[in-house]
Amino acid sequence: MWWLGLFFLLLLSACLPAEPLPTRAVLAATPLLTSTRTAVLTQTLPPTIIPIPSPTPLSTPTPCAGNGRIESGTFPSPITGTTNYQIYLPPCYGMDGRVYPTLYLLPGNGQDERIWDNLGMDEAAEQTILTAQIPPLIIVMPDGGWLARNSSGGPGSYESLILNHLIPFIETNTCAWAAAEGRAIGGLSRGGYWALEIAFRYPDRFASVGGHSAALLDIAAGPALNPQDTALNNDLGSLRIYFDIGESDAAIANIRRLHENMTGLGIAHEWTLNPGGHNIDYWSAHAKEYLLWYAAPWPARRSRYPFCPITP
Repeated sequence: MWWLGLFFLLLLSACLPAEPLPTRAVLAATPLLTSTRTAVLTQTLPPTIIPIPSPTPLSTPTPCAGNGRIESGTFPSPITGTTNYQIYLPPCYGMDGRVYPTLYLLPGNGQDERIWDNLGMDEAAEQTILTAQIPPLIIVMPDGGWLARNSSGGPGSYESLILNHLIPFIETNTCAWAAAEGRAIGGLSRGGYWALEIAFRYPDRFASVGGHSAALLDIAAGPALNPQDTALNNDLGSLRIYFDIGESDAAIANIRRLHENMTGLGIAHEWTLNPGGHNIDYWSAHAKEYLLWYAAPWPARRSRYPFCPITP
């Protein structure tokens, strides 16, 4: 009765305890190994921070982030004893050991060494240097005084004060470029007369000259001194020449005539007629234009300048 034995075996199996759940179900409840590893790494290894460099300027005209400065002083002269001047020194002055092109700016009658500073020339220089529109340069602004008002040129005049005393003093005591290609001279009103008088008589000493509202009104200046004559009769070589004036300037007649005479003789120069008169507002409005014109021939790369012979 084999079927009776099978019946008892099935009955015995039904009475045994149940099997544990499958191992797969237990593993499913355990966090994945990759998730555990990520948590551990997050706690023990802080994230690496890579700094983002600051943007590099399109041009870096100076080797530092400093500012230029205005200084005041006096220079000696046997003609005047001493004369006041102001000097603009550019950002990073003296740091690379090289010379700087130098612009001499002369005042008008009744003005002193502060006039160009008051017109904003130093601010214009700072802005154009730091934006690489012009190379770093020195600007020298002397007083005019009695001598400028009461002499016409030649020995013992304001011409001598500038050529024989101011320029050698600056080139001995600063990193001014002591060569014709590194010098420019300009002036406003009576100072414009002086700039033209000096440069037309000594064109081999300057790269450029500017007459800004130049008042060519000196009736005591003979043909050997008067820019209205020397511009036409002297060999000006490669001297760069710039005239500008306001169309309502009361002193326009003589400088316009000089422009027309030079044009007729084919003497190279630049002539700019602007709106405006003979006043502070006119010169201040054009300060940046003057700087751009004077600086145009000077190298942008500091490595092209000679080494400065002094320690600033």
